[in-house]
Amino acid sequence: MNDPVFSYEFFPPRTQLGERRFWRTLGRLEAQEAAFFSITYGALGSAQTTSVETVEHAAKECDTPIAAHLTFEGSTKEEINAIARCYRDAGVDRIVALRGDAREDAELASKRGECYKDVPDFISGLLEIHPFDISVACYPDTHPKAASQQADLYALKEKVDAGANRAITQFFFDETEYERFRDRAAAIGINVPIVAGVLPIRDFKNVVTFAERCGTKIPAALVELFSSVADDSDAMATASQHQLDSFVDRLIEKDCKHFHIYTLNQMVNIKRCSQRSADHNMARLGLSA
Repeated sequence: MNDPVFSYEFFPPRTQLGERRFWRTLGRLEAQEAAFFSITYGALGSAQTTSVETVEHAAKECDTPIAAHLTFEGSTKEEINAIARCYRDAGVDRIVALRGDAREDAELASKRGECYKDVPDFISGLLEIHPFDISVACYPDTHPKAASQQADLYALKEKVDAGANRAITQFFFDETEYERFRDRAAAIGINVPIVAGVLPIRDFKNVVTFAERCGTKIPAALVELFSSVADDSDAMATASQHQLDSFVDRLIEKDCKHFHIYTLNQMVNIKRCSQRSADHNMARLGLSA
């Protein structure tokens, strides 16, 4: 089997300290021959300006391809198309196409001009501007607003049929759910790669909050593990690294070939390790996997 491929997600820095961390982490991960870096999009005011400037700067400075997130909720077609053209002109050939969070000003946008109605419509519009390589989101644990699991899958198929090149999953923690989701997707004719979105666990309380927000299930074994090391920072760091390494290993065993790491702008080291050595490290701390 070929070596797995890794890509990494960042958000635009908001402070001087954050900016130093962002570029330092980007440089260190670039040395690991990432497939691409994706940079998230702030749709409002100065956040939008920062997002666009960060993408353009990264595209200029990095040898690694940059994928720019774009969301259309709350913008007219012309407003969001203008940003897509800026990215095209900056040499950015990859877009992560998303609806974006529901916004109070969405109705105001429709009064300013024509708006995209859904992600497939958005993808079609982007491809009229440039032959972008387009990634979309998918949900092994089912989108919390989906009418049903099957409806969620068919929504993904519509995005793929519109021209998406791959689907990147929301973060999840159960490799069997990924395998089932991938197989269900293939069964209805979704023939693009299903990229495993992986969130390293650094602050378990924050992860629980993120998971509740997006409908991700957290296995009881993980709750038990991270509760047992909550008051020991060294044990927490070791448990986090073990969980990340072993999770990637288990996904590789499920024939997962591409991983998208949600870095939160922090350095990530992934080492494929044997189960024996991983179990040994955990045993030294008096922990169980």
